[in-house]
Amino acid sequence: MAQTLRLKRFSNVALLKRIDNQLLLEFLAPYRAFLSDQRGMPWPDDPKQLDHAALADILMKPGVDTPDRLLDALYFVDGLADANCYDRILQEADDAGIELGTDELSPEDLTLRIWLYDPDILERVHAEQYRVKPKTFQSFYAVTSQRPDLQFPTADVLSGLEDELNEWFDFKKKGRGSRVFPFSQADGFWFLVRHGQQIKREGTVESNGESGSVFYRPEKFDVLIYYPHTGELAIFTETKGERKTYCKLFGKHLFGDEFFFAFDPYTSKYSLTPLITDGRSSLVCSDVGGISKITLYELHIQHQSAQKDIEIRRADDVFQSLIDHHRVLQDEQESTSLIKAKFRVAFDGGRERSITITPPNIASFDRENDNWMINEWLTKRGFVIRSAEESDATVSPVLEVA
Repeated sequence: MAQTLRLKRFSNVALLKRIDNQLLLEFLAPYRAFLSDQRGMPWPDDPKQLDHAALADILMKPGVDTPDRLLDALYFVDGLADANCYDRILQEADDAGIELGTDELSPEDLTLRIWLYDPDILERVHAEQYRVKPKTFQSFYAVTSQRPDLQFPTADVLSGLEDELNEWFDFKKKGRGSRVFPFSQADGFWFLVRHGQQIKREGTVESNGESGSVFYRPEKFDVLIYYPHTGELAIFTETKGERKTYCKLFGKHLFGDEFFFAFDPYTSKYSLTPLITDGRSSLVCSDVGGISKITLYELHIQHQSAQKDIEIRRADDVFQSLIDHHRVLQDEQESTSLIKAKFRVAFDGGRERSITITPPNIASFDRENDNWMINEWLTKRGFVIRSAEESDATVSPVLEVA
């Protein structure tokens, strides 16, 4: 999957000179015909004579004749050749049993060497480091409470899953080249799905000043999280078709059943009823480690009327605002329903996050960092609707407001 390049290192002569010349030539050797015959860079007999300026000039101006594999290599190597990724790449190399041969490797040297050994390592690290950080997930559930334990997927399982995803994305004119990157986390399994989007065309100005155009397929990451203790598959993607396909294919390849996850866009996971029944007490968080305070700052109230009126209340503290206006949600529940709520969560140390709950099954927050704390609070206060077969289905009693 060719990338749109904005190289930081390979278009900078000074940074190119920091790379071991012998290693750099080994990396470029498969593209010697392109670099020398087509673009005129002299190929040195002695690595010390490498013309870094000529190389940087070529790499700064990729064109339609640039080999796709070279573009891919430059994209991953250039983007990961920094101190932030160095330790992660070293760990992956060690896990793969790769002998690097020397301890004196710059970040650029390391990424080049790993690309030559095993490009999949850089693709995996890139997926982990540069993925989108999604906030809005839609949840789907296993159809049975008798769920097998999910083992870390093998290469064969991932290959079969990717093959079927390729067929679907290709049919939808989004191309092939899908990759699935699994990550085991404390709360479950994360899956990053990298795939293409529909071809785009953009106008360009060529080096000779003439008008031109470029066609390319943008890259996109979708995110899926499987929570073993509830059988929930939380999906972040753009389209209903993609969500349905993920439910089918992940069920088929991970659990041997394409109907393992029920694709029901209206599956109920969240309820805002505690805001009505418990009022401000539903915001208590003293029994959740890491959270110091929660405030309701926006509430969407749908009134029963021929005009389908929706009232949006925003305030520093919506409950206090309702009190100031002599309103009680419990008194209005027969003629209104709550359809969305936004909360401001203050964590220990002063950090704040905003979360949005939209019943029946949409939650928006940074699951990567705040997931377990926010989920614990939502569950304890009754915002999460829990199935009857869950052994710990009892919601914690509401505590007194301090």
